[in-house]
Amino acid sequence: MTYKVLYPYRPKPFFRLLAVLLLSCSLAALGGCAGINLEKVDFAKIFKKKKSPTVNKTAEQLMQMGTQNLAKSNFSDAADDFKKLKEEYPYSKYATIAELKLGDAYFGEEKYVESAMSYTEFARLHPNNENAPYVLYQAGMSHFLMFSATDRDLAETDKAMKVFNTVVDNYPNSEYAAKAKKQLFECRKRLACHLYCIAKQYFISKHFSAARKRLQTLKQKYPDEITKLGFSSRVDAMLAKCGTEIAKGPQKPDIWIRMGF
Repeated sequence: MTYKVLYPYRPKPFFRLLAVLLLSCSLAALGGCAGINLEKVDFAKIFKKKKSPTVNKTAEQLMQMGTQNLAKSNFSDAADDFKKLKEEYPYSKYATIAELKLGDAYFGEEKYVESAMSYTEFARLHPNNENAPYVLYQAGMSHFLMFSATDRDLAETDKAMKVFNTVVDNYPNSEYAAKAKKQLFECRKRLACHLYCIAKQYFISKHFSAARKRLQTLKQKYPDEITKLGFSSRVDAMLAKCGTEIAKGPQKPDIWIRMGF
């Protein structure tokens, strides 16, 4: 013997409306003046279909969205897509590439602190990944671009140099090794410019011994860099002046200083 499964009867919208009207009329007849005002009946709720639950996007869909946003320079949206992919599908085949592209999204958005952290973390977790030279180079560029003036702390430039040297030493045959060498020269130019500014301040304030010490370091350590920067002739002129002034011996204090003013 077979049994039919009986499902609960679900009245169609027409019959639901009919039921509401009949109930309204009955209540109006029974309650008199307390009858229901049909104008206030929210028929929209009666016929409104229930929303289907939100369907989460798959890892592949998130990867496609993130990649498209990255290509369109929608970096903030791309970062959101890749972060969501990492969080919701950490074991997906797309998770690793999402980690890499998250760094690209931050870099494109000029969030260099975040991009440096993202690239560095990727290199730490995936040291043998084929994209390691690129990732390290980008990490170096992130540190390099955090610095914007020669009179500020050079810590980020030092970090950039360390990363660029890692690319050159560990991946000498990669295309990023050549790029890293160029950036290392830019870092040395920045250091040379910083040292030149310090030497010049000492020179202007007539602290000739301190100025000469730094100018000599410039010529010894950064000869190509000061030539590229156009500082060579000025460095030579200041060195000559420093030598002349130092040869005179300690100068007496200004007469007004000696008189106590």
